[in-house]
Amino acid sequence: MQSDTISASAETRIVRWVATVNYRTDSGIIDVVHDLEELEELQDLVEAGPHWDTIDHIHIIRSDRSFEAITVEQAEKL
Repeated sequence: MQSDTISASAETRIVRWVATVNYRTDSGIIDVVHDLEELEELQDLVEAGPHWDTIDHIHIIRSDRSFEAITVEQAEKL
């Protein structure tokens, strides 16, 4: 299956999250990458894109790996 990647965000700003929306097309899956400061931005980007029934899946990761990786239990103590 073919996979293409499209970067949807080119502006300079704080990027805390990277969301990759994978859409089904007749040619295969295309990946649209969104750089986000807040997760709530993703809703408007998905609504503005192709029909949501064409979404195969969405993958969200933290973009800044300079933080210390902690567990849920450690975070509860903060």
